[in-house]
Amino acid sequence: MSSIRKMMGQAEPEQETGTTRAARPAPVARPGEQSGPSVPDAPRRLNLPPVAPPEERKPLSTRVKPSLKKVLEDYTKEIRDAGFNATQEMVLDVLLRELRDSDELRERVASVLVTELK
Repeated sequence: MSSIRKMMGQAEPEQETGTTRAARPAPVARPGEQSGPSVPDAPRRLNLPPVAPPEERKPLSTRVKPSLKKVLEDYTKEIRDAGFNATQEMVLDVLLRELRDSDELRERVASVLVTELK
Protein backbone atom coordinates (compact mmCIF):
# COMPACT_ATOMS: atom_id res chain seq x y z
CA MET A 1 0.00 0.00 0.00
CA SER A 2 2.86 2.39 0.66
CA SER A 3 4.14 1.88 -2.88
CA ILE A 4 0.77 3.03 -4.25
CA ARG A 5 0.95 6.16 -2.10
CA LYS A 6 4.44 6.89 -3.38
CA MET A 7 3.26 6.53 -6.97
CA MET A 8 0.27 8.77 -6.34
CA GLY A 9 2.49 11.32 -4.61
CA GLN A 10 4.75 11.39 -7.62
CA ALA A 11 1.79 11.83 -9.98
CA GLU A 12 0.19 14.68 -8.02
CA PRO A 13 1.49 18.18 -8.65
CA GLU A 14 3.62 19.44 -5.82
CA GLN A 15 2.44 22.29 -3.71
CA GLU A 16 4.68 25.30 -3.85
CA THR A 17 6.39 25.80 -0.55
CA GLY A 18 8.63 28.71 -1.55
CA THR A 19 11.67 26.50 -1.87
CA THR A 20 12.92 25.33 -5.21
CA ARG A 21 13.80 21.77 -5.95
CA ALA A 22 16.88 20.86 -7.87
CA ALA A 23 16.10 20.40 -11.55
CA ARG A 24 16.24 16.85 -12.77
CA PRO A 25 18.61 16.22 -15.64
CA ALA A 26 16.91 15.69 -18.98
CA PRO A 27 16.75 12.07 -20.03
CA VAL A 28 19.36 11.09 -22.57
CA ALA A 29 18.02 9.45 -25.69
CA ARG A 30 19.67 6.23 -26.71
CA PRO A 31 20.65 5.73 -30.32
CA GLY A 32 17.63 4.64 -32.33
CA GLU A 33 15.16 6.00 -29.77
CA GLN A 34 13.26 9.25 -29.95
CA SER A 35 13.09 11.36 -26.83
CA GLY A 36 9.78 13.09 -26.34
CA PRO A 37 7.33 13.99 -29.08
CA SER A 38 8.65 13.84 -32.61
CA VAL A 39 9.81 17.20 -33.94
CA PRO A 40 9.74 17.69 -37.70
CA ASP A 41 13.18 18.18 -39.18
CA ALA A 42 14.12 21.72 -40.06
CA PRO A 43 14.03 22.35 -43.81
CA ARG A 44 17.35 21.92 -45.56
CA ARG A 45 19.17 25.09 -46.51
CA LEU A 46 19.09 26.01 -50.17
CA ASN A 47 22.31 25.56 -52.09
CA LEU A 48 22.56 29.11 -53.45
CA PRO A 49 25.72 30.83 -54.65
CA PRO A 50 26.99 33.68 -52.51
CA VAL A 51 25.84 37.14 -53.50
CA ALA A 52 28.61 39.50 -54.54
CA PRO A 53 28.53 42.79 -52.68
CA PRO A 54 27.48 45.72 -54.86
CA GLU A 55 30.33 47.53 -56.51
CA GLU A 56 31.12 50.90 -54.99
CA ARG A 57 29.94 53.83 -57.08
CA LYS A 58 32.32 56.68 -57.84
CA PRO A 59 31.34 60.07 -59.25
CA LEU A 60 31.99 60.54 -62.96
CA SER A 61 33.04 64.13 -63.34
CA THR A 62 32.82 64.99 -67.01
CA ARG A 63 31.33 67.60 -69.26
CA VAL A 64 28.89 66.69 -72.01
CA LYS A 65 27.24 68.74 -74.71
CA PRO A 66 23.88 70.11 -73.54
CA SER A 67 22.14 68.49 -76.54
CA LEU A 68 23.50 65.05 -75.56
CA LYS A 69 22.64 65.62 -71.90
CA LYS A 70 19.07 66.34 -73.05
CA VAL A 71 19.07 63.04 -74.99
CA LEU A 72 20.09 61.19 -71.80
CA GLU A 73 17.43 62.99 -69.76
CA ASP A 74 14.70 62.30 -72.34
CA TYR A 75 15.68 58.65 -72.67
CA THR A 76 15.65 58.15 -68.90
CA LYS A 77 12.30 59.94 -68.63
CA GLU A 78 10.84 57.67 -71.32
CA ILE A 79 11.87 54.59 -69.33
CA ARG A 80 10.52 56.08 -66.09
CA ASP A 81 7.22 56.99 -67.78
CA ALA A 82 6.90 53.33 -68.80
CA GLY A 83 6.88 52.44 -65.07
CA PHE A 84 10.53 51.52 -64.46
CA ASN A 85 12.56 53.27 -61.77
CA ALA A 86 15.58 53.99 -64.01
CA THR A 87 18.11 56.74 -63.38
CA GLN A 88 20.62 58.46 -65.62
CA GLU A 89 23.38 56.68 -63.72
CA MET A 90 21.80 53.31 -64.52
CA VAL A 91 21.56 54.21 -68.21
CA LEU A 92 25.22 55.24 -68.25
CA ASP A 93 26.18 52.02 -66.43
CA VAL A 94 24.44 49.97 -69.14
CA LEU A 95 26.06 51.97 -71.93
CA LEU A 96 29.51 51.50 -70.42
CA ARG A 97 28.93 47.77 -69.86
CA GLU A 98 27.80 47.40 -73.47
CA LEU A 99 30.92 49.25 -74.59
CA ARG A 100 33.02 46.88 -72.48
CA ASP A 101 31.27 43.71 -73.67
CA SER A 102 30.55 44.37 -77.34
CA ASP A 103 33.44 44.34 -79.81
CA GLU A 104 31.11 45.63 -82.55
CA LEU A 105 30.09 48.64 -80.44
CA ARG A 106 33.72 49.34 -79.56
CA GLU A 107 34.60 49.34 -83.27
CA ARG A 108 31.69 51.68 -84.11
CA VAL A 109 32.62 54.12 -81.32
CA ALA A 110 36.29 54.08 -82.35
CA SER A 111 35.32 54.68 -85.99
CA VAL A 112 33.16 57.67 -85.06
CA LEU A 113 35.89 59.10 -82.82
CA VAL A 114 38.57 58.75 -85.49
CA THR A 115 36.33 60.49 -87.98
CA GLU A 116 35.49 63.36 -85.57
CA LEU A 117 39.14 63.84 -84.54
CA LYS A 118 40.46 64.23 -88.14
